[in-house]
Amino acid sequence: MEEYRAIPVPQIIPPSHQLRESIDPGALGELADSMAAEGLHQPIGVRGPDSAGCYEIVWGHRRLLAARLLGWPSVAARIFALDFDPLLAAVSENLQRADLTPMEEARALERYAERGHPVVAMARLFRRSEQWVRDRLGLLGLPPDLQEIVAARTLPLAVVRLLADVDHPPYRAELLREALRTGASAATAEVWRAHYLADRERLAQNLATVQEMVERRESWKLKIGCDTCGAEVIYEQTRSVRCCIACHQVLLATLNEPSAGVAAG
Repeated sequence: MEEYRAIPVPQIIPPSHQLRESIDPGALGELADSMAAEGLHQPIGVRGPDSAGCYEIVWGHRRLLAARLLGWPSVAARIFALDFDPLLAAVSENLQRADLTPMEEARALERYAERGHPVVAMARLFRRSEQWVRDRLGLLGLPPDLQEIVAARTLPLAVVRLLADVDHPPYRAELLREALRTGASAATAEVWRAHYLADRERLAQNLATVQEMVERRESWKLKIGCDTCGAEVIYEQTRSVRCCIACHQVLLATLNEPSAGVAAG
């Protein structure tokens, strides 16, 4: 049985299953400003009451924190029975809002795996493919530095997965800095990975320092041929143009024609 009503804020306790790993203070302040101006658009979810008369929040934790910042005495809530599964409720709410980071999704899946749920059941619950479930669970095996990158969403998952094969932490840190600085693509990360694997034994035997590896990596840069001049250019210094075959042929013919000024000379 569930119902909707206002619950005194002091009676709402933190969640036992917290999906979100961090809360941005700036975003929380913006939410509080929005709630102060427009009110609460969507009730939070709670379960209870327990023996002490308290309610455990199962979704809407940020909305509750914003209400506390505003000094609200109570907040609108959807109330579930005390035995309602809080993890299921939190997952459902966040999936509807597409609100979890890949690492938060992985942690939620981990909890279901610990309960004995098979991959196929988790795929149905998250409304994703079985491969998506396996990929997310695979994130839990990444080194801490890569997990931080995934949680912050500062690099594509494809790049992170490729750099996971670089098992020398100092050199991986150098690659991460370069990837963040340049916005490296998966194609570039694959070249870096191949270069590392080719030189890995030297590095493991301390015959090559990280700086030497960085210098040697320059010769491994991904290059492609320019469609107009034919020169081999570093991938990051190229741009793609999508056009039909007929227009592409006209464009190439136009670029290959000598200019009027050149012809006159």
